[in-house]
Amino acid sequence: MKARLIDRLNKDQIEAILDSLPLEFIFVDENDCLQYYNKGNKRSREDQDKILGNDIRSCHKPESLPKLDEMLNGFKDGKKDEDEFWVDGLGVKLLNRFLAVRDSSGKYKGCVEYLLNFTKLEKLAEEKKDAHRFNPEQDTSEKDHSVEK
Repeated sequence: MKARLIDRLNKDQIEAILDSLPLEFIFVDENDCLQYYNKGNKRSREDQDKILGNDIRSCHKPESLPKLDEMLNGFKDGKKDEDEFWVDGLGVKLLNRFLAVRDSSGKYKGCVEYLLNFTKLEKLAEEKKDAHRFNPEQDTSEKDHSVEK
């Protein structure tokens, strides 16, 4: 049997890789229970340890539960593979994305939720706006010399 790429990594390496991601990364199993989150430096939610193993609904506001249920049902019945929404007004702008996780046969195994801090990304983009700018019109000398007339 062919080895899977993931088999080349041990659990400590996998955890270190996930913890190094510049985003919050959460896994919710097929029973809607939060089973994993990476340990990013700055989390948008406090006390994640208290909700491990609990239903994901317990860490969402009541007004968001109909949308959450609709999304999870869409993942489970195969009508949806991803969903997203913006969280704004908490001092930061977050993109909250959900991706269905399926095994090789297509069976629903849960979902990944990740949050990208766009306030931080916009600041970084502004700071680096002139770094490594690609200008396709800048160097046409090679192009001009390679075409013979």
